[in-house]
Amino acid sequence: MRRRRRGLLGAVVAGLTVLASFLVAPTPAQAYGYLTVKTARIYTNAGCSRAGDGVMLPVTRVSGGCMLYDSADNTFFQDDAGGIAMKFELHDSQGMVGKVEFHPYDEKVYVYDTRNDGDTIYVKTRIGSGSLRGPYSPTGTSNPIDYTVVDHDAAEGATFYVYIYDDAAGSDLIVSMYGIA
Repeated sequence: MRRRRRGLLGAVVAGLTVLASFLVAPTPAQAYGYLTVKTARIYTNAGCSRAGDGVMLPVTRVSGGCMLYDSADNTFFQDDAGGIAMKFELHDSQGMVGKVEFHPYDEKVYVYDTRNDGDTIYVKTRIGSGSLRGPYSPTGTSNPIDYTVVDHDAAEGATFYVYIYDDAAGSDLIVSMYGIA
């Protein structure tokens, strides 16, 4: 009799555990879900030529640098011989949700949240074989566009890596790329 009660108690506990697991809402792996990432790697010399392939954003040569137009505030990369700039645009079905830029001229990274939707992107950086820095993300406000600027100190010619995540812990990588300071 004692053995049977223990078996019955175990079955009830197991059943309640299974039931509780159905009542807990699952957490999505990505807050944004499906994103289209458009990128550009641009030599910031006098020609503004592309330094890679993939979904490339159009670039226009203008006086003193390279211009990439977008729906937030556009991007201007100042001439910097030997530098490779990077720009990322992240879009969902309703338009741009964020963008990230690496400017080799002054080794700055711009991280934008271009939609007031309660979510943001997170960026980590690495110079050469150094350790990861960050995460960096814009401060959430009621403004339509929020951004933060991170000023790095990198030697001319150093490889500069940018990693974009959907979470602050850095476990949900969206895209990564490298440029040259």
